[in-house]
Amino acid sequence: MLHHLTRLLLLLSAFGFTTLPPNPAMGACPEPPETETGERKGIGQRDFPKSLRHELDLLGGVYSSEIMGLGPVASVAYSFHLNEDFALEADFAWAYFSSALSGPVQSYTGYSFLPDHDARIYLGNLVWHPFHGKFMFFQSGVPHFDFFFLAGLGVTDSRTTVGLTYCVGMGVKVFVNSWLSVRIELRDHIHVQEVLAEQSLTNNLAFSLGVGVWFPFFP
Repeated sequence: MLHHLTRLLLLLSAFGFTTLPPNPAMGACPEPPETETGERKGIGQRDFPKSLRHELDLLGGVYSSEIMGLGPVASVAYSFHLNEDFALEADFAWAYFSSALSGPVQSYTGYSFLPDHDARIYLGNLVWHPFHGKFMFFQSGVPHFDFFFLAGLGVTDSRTTVGLTYCVGMGVKVFVNSWLSVRIELRDHIHVQEVLAEQSLTNNLAFSLGVGVWFPFFP
């Protein structure tokens, strides 16, 4: 139990570190300009739409399997934005696992225990963007960002996984411009794994960083 809590805290710390707001010493976000009628413009207003646009993301990161340990993960995701708040996402990910226990156990017993293998993960998700904002970046720009949650299900094709895979996650998308974004996310893939004829429900965490391209380029 302590091992799982430590693993979760480390990944959450990495996620939190990458999404920390800028240091106040670097300069606060400038006050929004006033309109001609003297009203303040909302600082979180995006100057381009997401509704009915397509998003293609390429990501890479680290996958923490509850049974196999840490390994690399790469994924590609396609999203169709139904409106400014919700999107449907189809996701494919590939991960590779190499257990530190495999070699010693095999040399001692002659039995191939948890051999190196890869996994292919196919998911369909509903993505919710509850709020939008922007922040100062080194006093040279004010990029927009969306915070999001996602949930979905699919299958994981690997030698240890049994049944469906359920996915929950959260992250942030920082917009470089109207058609390019940077995506940071943390996901939990929940599924049953079988080792030595024993099945157990496992939580498998994936922390990823990548870029997204939006179509059409100029909405």
